[in-house]
Amino acid sequence: MRQRLNKAAARVVTARARLADNPAHARLQRRLAAAEADHAKILSLFDATPGGQDQLRAAIEASSDPKDRDVLTARLRDAERLRTEQTEALRHAREGQIDGEGTDDAQRGTDDAGAPRSVLEAVRVESGSAGGPAQEDRAALHRPEDRGGGGARLLINGHDVTPVAEHTLSDADCQRFTSAGMSAPTLYELAPADSGIYRAQMLELTRKNPYAASVQVYDEDEYRRMRLLVTDDGKAGVALKGDEIVSVFAHKDCAHPKSAQSMLSQATALGGRRLDCFDTVLPDLYADAGFVPVARLKWNDDYAPEGWDYDTFRAYNNGRPDVVFMAYDPDHVGGDYTPGAGPYVDDYDDGTARTQQYPPR
Repeated sequence: MRQRLNKAAARVVTARARLADNPAHARLQRRLAAAEADHAKILSLFDATPGGQDQLRAAIEASSDPKDRDVLTARLRDAERLRTEQTEALRHAREGQIDGEGTDDAQRGTDDAGAPRSVLEAVRVESGSAGGPAQEDRAALHRPEDRGGGGARLLINGHDVTPVAEHTLSDADCQRFTSAGMSAPTLYELAPADSGIYRAQMLELTRKNPYAASVQVYDEDEYRRMRLLVTDDGKAGVALKGDEIVSVFAHKDCAHPKSAQSMLSQATALGGRRLDCFDTVLPDLYADAGFVPVARLKWNDDYAPEGWDYDTFRAYNNGRPDVVFMAYDPDHVGGDYTPGAGPYVDDYDDGTARTQQYPPR
């Protein structure tokens, strides 16, 4: 873990140096943001180790700055809490194996960034991953008669949130999803001021997920400029960055299991027309939602996401999956993904342009 932390810190230094040479480069800005987010995530995991906690205690004792001591003390409290969660979750997992529980997880839908649970099986060191009140306690939620009026009040991870709008699928679409064993919950659109809550839910999920490097977590300012849609418990959501669908997520303890497909349907109804993803399990999920591959970009080690582990993703082109660019086509809802589909392009911007130009005229 210490080695991972050192590598993450080195990536931040490298990303800052590259951005300093070309400060207006949007992709370099994103890479720095991703590097800093990855470093923060790994730092929290390192803090939770016995060695990390000893290091924090020593730093607190050695510090003479009250503000610095407060920051370090807060980190130590978070680290101790995370360590307790990890230990408790591991104990439950072992008890479940002994009792024969938890053997059908792969058949229960999705559990992170829209990806099938089978790909995310290793992320089992989370007990109540998003925190907040128990799922049975729905008293904090009040639904107004005027749907879309922004009068509902939600409690998300201890935060009292008033959404700006509600979005519900048609009765026919809801029936289509529920008859297939999926959830079709109402989605609540967060105000820009609540973008930090959305980001916190993403970070809470990805920090314990070995596949997190395949999911981009934007900074709060970027989320503030997006449309952020969440379920009533805040534990599943989808974001719209203009006509691009990003940051689809679902915690394993969400009150609405298997909701990824209905959330994608909501997103397309609100103008989502394109997305991109690594060629792992996600193209299958998105193809079923009506997205067709229009281009693909070969893997480039120089642009590997921060924290990428080639061994973790070895099942996908030996850890080097293509980027698949997909565009929405309502005539292809329920479609299948053909591995390797879509012509290769020379760079990322070219792939994005192909999705924006779909369908070809």
